[in-house]
Amino acid sequence: MDNIELKSLVPEFLEFYKKAEREGIDSEQRWKLWKEYYNFAAVPPGKEGEKLARVLLDESWDKYSQKINYISNWTLPHYQEVDQYLTKIKTLLGCEQPINLVLIYFVGAFDNNPFVAPYDEGRLALCLPIETEVSDITLPHELTHIVHSRTASLKVEWERTIASLILQEGLATQVSKYIIPGKEDKYYIEHKDGWFESCNSKRNDILKGILPYLEDSTSESLFKFTFGMGTTDTEREAYFAGWEIVNGLLEEGVTFREIASVQEDEMPDYLLEKYPMLLN
Repeated sequence: MDNIELKSLVPEFLEFYKKAEREGIDSEQRWKLWKEYYNFAAVPPGKEGEKLARVLLDESWDKYSQKINYISNWTLPHYQEVDQYLTKIKTLLGCEQPINLVLIYFVGAFDNNPFVAPYDEGRLALCLPIETEVSDITLPHELTHIVHSRTASLKVEWERTIASLILQEGLATQVSKYIIPGKEDKYYIEHKDGWFESCNSKRNDILKGILPYLEDSTSESLFKFTFGMGTTDTEREAYFAGWEIVNGLLEEGVTFREIASVQEDEMPDYLLEKYPMLLN
C-alpha cells in the first residue's frame, strides 16, 4: 500500500522573510539569514549549487514582497489528487511495488523548478514550489520520477549519467502528456517562453552535441545540460533531448512500461543503440 506524507516548509520561509525584511538588512546579511532559517532551494549540491542559490535569492527578493500575502495565506492541499495520479502512473509504468513518498511544499525562486530527492531510508521526497501557480502537469511529471525510481532502480542522486538524466526527463514529460492530453507540446516541457521553439530549430545539433556525454556522470556535465548552456548555447538541453528521444521510442512502438524498465546502469548502452533512428 502506498504511503503519502505532506510537509510544508512555508513557515520556515516566513520566519526567514520576517527577519530579512527588516530595515538595514543588506544582501549579505540576508543570505546569512536565509542559510540559518531556511536553506532550501532547487539547486544541485556543492559549491555550484550554493552559488546558484545565492543568485536565485537575490533575483527573487523583490518578487517575494509582491507575493508575501499569497505565501502567508497558502494552505497545505489534500493528498487525494496525488494518490489518484500515482495510481495511474504506476499502472502505466508497470510498477507493483508500494511507494513511500513525502511531498515537501517550499517557497522557491519563481523558476517553476520542482524536484525529487532522497528523504530518509525507504522514502523519496517530491519537492514542489508554491510561490507561483502550479501547472496541472507538475504532479504527473514529478510522480513519474518517483515511480520510475522503482521500476529502473534509480539511485535518485544528483550525480548520474547524462543518459539517465535524459531518459528520466524524457519519460516524465511524455507521461505527463499522456496523463493530461490535448495541449501544445511546449506546455509539457517549456520553462520559459520561446525555449521549445528555439530547441526545435536546432534539434539535431542538440541531439548530436549531447551524444558523446551519455556515459558522463560528472557534476560539471550534469550542470552543463541542465542549468548551463549545453553545446548549442541553450539551457536544459537534456530535457529537450529526453523529450525527443522518448517520443521517438514511443513512435517506434516501444511502450512506457518497456522504457521504464530499462535499469539505470543499462541506460547509456540502451540510448546508444536507439540513437541512430532519432537523427534525421
